Amino acid sequence: MDMLNADLQLKNDASSRRKSKVKSSDDDDAGFHFIAFVPVQDGVWKLDGLERQPQNLGPITGDDWVLQVAPEIETRMAQYEDGQIEFAILSLVQEPLTKLVAALAENVKSIAAVRQQLAKHANEVEELQQGSIEVNTQEGQNLVLGPCEQYKLSQEVLERAVLNPQFEQQLENADASELLIVEKELVAAQGSIRVSTMDELKAIEADNDRAASRRNDKGLLAKGLIQVLERMDRIQSTVESYGYS
Repeated sequence: MDMLNADLQLKNDASSRRKSKVKSSDDDDAGFHFIAFVPVQDGVWKLDGLERQPQNLGPITGDDWVLQVAPEIETRMAQYEDGQIEFAILSLVQEPLTKLVAALAENVKSIAAVRQQLAKHANEVEELQQGSIEVNTQEGQNLVLGPCEQYKLSQEVLERAVLNPQFEQQLENADASELLIVEKELVAAQGSIRVSTMDELKAIEADNDRAASRRNDKGLLAKGLIQVLERMDRIQSTVESYGYS
């Protein structure tokens, strides 16, 4: 489930039950504070700024741990009367670029594993499709096979990438023709990953440029100074109207 959609659904569900809830006396003393729900290893934890230590809400029982904390969030939201805006929900998710680079690292290691197996079937590969590896290379002229600064793929990220044992077993049992098919699919998949990664990098660069432009925008400062001067003129006029100079 998309995190932002989940948050919106929680808000709508809670709003429908607010009238039937009575705000507890404990919340009168709570004031404004942060409550965070985080998945740690195999469990879900609640971090409440008014509690002395984290609270373990139990093990993660499904694919989406957010569903487990939904009742906790709904209960908190439902304690407020209609029209009150005394809470906000913020989802902290992994940056898309991190996922894309990790996917690229896995793809690179997968291609390497396939080609390692293909090397064991060199004669069969030659008979099946002369120059098949060269053809695949041409299909991906920008094929990434190792660390690449352009896509923010470091050696460290590559080393952290882990191949699925089932995939590795599949390669062990595959013949030359099957390996060539897998290689072609991986090369094509990497093309899509590279495009998505570049799109994300461009979006980040555009965001950074906009932020830098705002920081260097003297227009807002000038507008603020003009407003201050206008207020000073009005004050001076008022003072003078009372005969003071």
